[in-house]
Amino acid sequence: MKLSGESDTKSKKLSFFRKGGKGVFAQTRNRLTLFYSIILTLFLSVFVGLALLVFYFVITNEQEQTLRILSDREVDMAERALDGSRGAWKEQQRRMLAENQVFYYVIENDGDLTINKDNNEDLRDRYLSLVDEWVTDEVEVNRTTVEISENDPLYEDYQNTDMDLLVLARPVKDEGERVAMLYMAIDNSFYSSIIKWIMIIFIGFALVFAVIGVVLSHWMSKRALKPVELAYNLQREFVSNASHELRTPLSVILSAVEALGMEADKDNPFTMKVLETLKHEVKRMSSLISELLALARSDSEQAAVELKKELFDIRPIAEQMIESFSKLGSEKQINLRLVAPERVLVFGDRDKLAQLMYIFTDNAIKYTPAGGQVEIALEKQSNKKLEEFVLSVTDSGIGILPEDQLKIFERFYRADKVRSRKEGGFGLGLSIAQMITAAHEGEIKVASEGGKGSVFSAKIPFASTVSSL
Repeated sequence: MKLSGESDTKSKKLSFFRKGGKGVFAQTRNRLTLFYSIILTLFLSVFVGLALLVFYFVITNEQEQTLRILSDREVDMAERALDGSRGAWKEQQRRMLAENQVFYYVIENDGDLTINKDNNEDLRDRYLSLVDEWVTDEVEVNRTTVEISENDPLYEDYQNTDMDLLVLARPVKDEGERVAMLYMAIDNSFYSSIIKWIMIIFIGFALVFAVIGVVLSHWMSKRALKPVELAYNLQREFVSNASHELRTPLSVILSAVEALGMEADKDNPFTMKVLETLKHEVKRMSSLISELLALARSDSEQAAVELKKELFDIRPIAEQMIESFSKLGSEKQINLRLVAPERVLVFGDRDKLAQLMYIFTDNAIKYTPAGGQVEIALEKQSNKKLEEFVLSVTDSGIGILPEDQLKIFERFYRADKVRSRKEGGFGLGLSIAQMITAAHEGEIKVASEGGKGSVFSAKIPFASTVSSL
């Protein structure tokens, strides 16, 4: 039978049982911290991005306006020169470039360079290459860069030069016809450098505030969870105390019921039925109290040190367990089968591992219909310096749906609530099994498919040097 929908419960998720409930609060604090930190980081990122974008567009727009104002004056003079003498061209040629203006060229339709004003004659060819064949009937502004590498022999004196330019192209018209092109450029490197430094400063501040936000989020989440943690500790203490105190009166009640059963009239079916029902319910109550007490103890901070680890052969315990379940198996016509080598040496807590086997097997028998089969398998696996004891219980029962597999190890959770009540389950057995596995730093899994049975397995690791003793 192929089983699907495997649900893995990793040991880090089981730290709740090893740390007395502190694990779940730590996880919640971390999640709250992460959630609020992400929100704060996104807010800061959007704020910084918008601020830089606005600053960039303001600076760029201001530079473009400056360039357009300069071009208005130069085009006006060029157009007047076309109506007058060539002396107007000479006047423009003599005029100095404005501050941070890189070049000012006027190229006629036939390609003649009528005006050639630039801040560096040696770079004129590079400047002219930027406007080569750039002809337009409208005003156009482009942003470009002039980069000269250190390996360019033509510009040895300008190696590693990097200029950020804002270049304008504008037609010069005579009677509505374009007769020349005016090209102007201003150096935008200073403002680009300012933008880069502002970007670095903004990002730096954003990172600092993000770190502060993480610290504040962690502190606030810790304070917010304190009342919840206190209530949880009080509830845990109450369950532990109540379970412990109820064990004695329940034992007395059970003894009294058994004594009454010995003295009661065996010929009175009503009396015997009432006593049998009372005895059954007291046993169920005792079982529930025992499971609650076990979980309450597992939640304590000393749960891990309570393990009494020893090296022992677990097969005889499995055989005894099958013998104990044989009557129940016969009543339900379920075939119990043990698959294990002659000796299975395990290093762990004898009583708790026996309880783990009991929980798996009891759970399998409860949910396997008449005529089914339950197989208990014990094996050891070697992994470098570690040995792993693998316990798996396979049944041919009703199976577990994928959505239920994610919650099957939660306390009081029952996939089939009606059937669980009928079978006498409380939804605590698998939680205890998970606790036992976690205390041994192991891993517990369930693989199942609805209507095709289930496989519950647990891996218990221990040092290989121990098993060789």
